[in-house]
Amino acid sequence: MIIPTGDPYLRDTKPVASPQQRLAMCTAALEDLSDELQGKVEVLDIEVTRKGATYTYDTLQSLRAFFPRDEFTLILGSDAAATFDKWKRAKDLRKLADVLVVRRPGDKKSEFKELEIQALDISATQIRAAFSSKQTPETLSPSVLQYIKEHGLYGSK
Repeated sequence: MIIPTGDPYLRDTKPVASPQQRLAMCTAALEDLSDELQGKVEVLDIEVTRKGATYTYDTLQSLRAFFPRDEFTLILGSDAAATFDKWKRAKDLRKLADVLVVRRPGDKKSEFKELEIQALDISATQIRAAFSSKQTPETLSPSVLQYIKEHGLYGSK
C-alpha cells in the first residue's frame, strides 16, 4: 500500500502539491510499473481524505480495523527514519508495524532494519530544486513527470 500523506504536521512549510495532487502522482507512478507489480501495489487515499494533521499511528489503527490478522511493515526513506522519534506515538507505532528503512547512498545507518537495494540518490527536495532551476529530473517516472508538467507543479512548464 502506498499512502500519500494528507497534512504532514512535521513539515515547516506547506507542501507545494496538494494532498490530491500527491495522490494523483502516486497513482501515475504505478502506471509505469509492470502489470505484475501493479497488481501487488495499491494507492490508498486514507490520509488525503482525513481532516487535519495526519498521523501514521492513526492510519495504522484504521488499517488494522480492516485487516485485523495482517502484519504491517512501514517502509520509510532514511530521511523520514531520522525523525521517527518525533512522530506521534512513535513507541506505540513500533508495536503496530515493523519499520523497514530504504537508505539513500551516503546516508548514515538508521536504528531500524534496512532494505539493501540500489536506491536512487535523489530526494523530493532535490527534484523540486531541479524544477525551480528549470531542469528536468531524470529520475522521475514518465507518468509522474507528465503530471507535474501538465499541472505546472514545482515551477515546471
